[in-house]
Amino acid sequence: MKRIFTLFATLIACAGIANAQATVESATPQEQVTFANEVKTEKDAPAFKSEAQIKAEKAAARKERNTIEFNATLNGSLAHFNDKWLSVNGNTNSLTGIGNILFTHTYTKGKFTIGTKVTGKLGYAYNFTSNEDSSTVSKSQDEWFIQTSPAYVISKSWNVGGTLSMRSQFANGWNSTDKAARKLTSTGFAPAYLIASIGVTYVCPNAKFPIKINIAPLSMNATFVTNQTVRDFYYADKFGAGTDSSTLTLEQQNTPYVYGLTLRNKNQRYEGGSSIQVDFDKTFGKKGIFRYRTTLYSFYGWINQVAQQSDSKKWNADPANAGNPLQYESIAPTVRWENTIDIKATKYFSTQLYFQLYYNKAQNKSVQTQTVLGVGLAYTFKNK
Repeated sequence: MKRIFTLFATLIACAGIANAQATVESATPQEQVTFANEVKTEKDAPAFKSEAQIKAEKAAARKERNTIEFNATLNGSLAHFNDKWLSVNGNTNSLTGIGNILFTHTYTKGKFTIGTKVTGKLGYAYNFTSNEDSSTVSKSQDEWFIQTSPAYVISKSWNVGGTLSMRSQFANGWNSTDKAARKLTSTGFAPAYLIASIGVTYVCPNAKFPIKINIAPLSMNATFVTNQTVRDFYYADKFGAGTDSSTLTLEQQNTPYVYGLTLRNKNQRYEGGSSIQVDFDKTFGKKGIFRYRTTLYSFYGWINQVAQQSDSKKWNADPANAGNPLQYESIAPTVRWENTIDIKATKYFSTQLYFQLYYNKAQNKSVQTQTVLGVGLAYTFKNK
């Protein structure tokens, strides 16, 4: 009996061990635990910029893209003679003053650039006499000019683009200093000149020789005389006061009489053709003591020339017009050449010499020139 009990206990123990081994082998292994570093390093973290830093970067970008210059001068001269000198030479005591401004702005972004130029000048002369009532004031200089030139750079020396400019004056112009008898000869937008052109521009890559040459195969010049009083003055001067325009011949109606306009043009005239403009602006010396600026512009209205020739042929070919032939004067190139020399004695004291040559056959068949020398105050601002 004891042997049977011992055998039975042994069997139960073996069965337990076998069951334990089967359970361990069939158990699923535990999943391996991994650790992920989710903390961002300094390299991946977004850079923090203060508001002041952002403003500074924007200001630096604006300065890099924008080049600005502003120059203002006030020049004057005084001439005084005593009574003995006046009695012999007949001169007049006079005081003149001329103000000039120059503003240029160039915006550049990539290969696109747009340049803006604004100039203005206004001058008066006061002539003294022994009789204060007869002292006179006359205008010596008067002009404002605005130009914008967008362009796209196609190479180191060439760009393609256009130019749009307008030129007129600030104040009225008179034919006499006598207030009772004087007549209005010019005013704002009488005349005014509008120029629009499309072409290519050569820019010298050598900074020591800053020359620009614009060649515009297609260009348009427009002249406006919007004031009727101005037109009436030149009409009376050309054809006689009180002359009925309907009695004028066709040739007279096509004759320029006021700033290049004819009676058939009324108050505006448009010319189509080609133009060329040369600009040079260089400062000499480390302190910019000497500066020379020049602009040479020439326009030839060949499109109008062809149109006038065609119009004339059609008119004259009609037998009904045999007794009233239509003729036009040949169109000549318009030339405007401006030169300015600035000499700075000190930071705020300068001398300026200005010379202009102008030829426009429609206005005057002779060459017009003017020379102005002034000494006075000057102020210049540049952001670069």
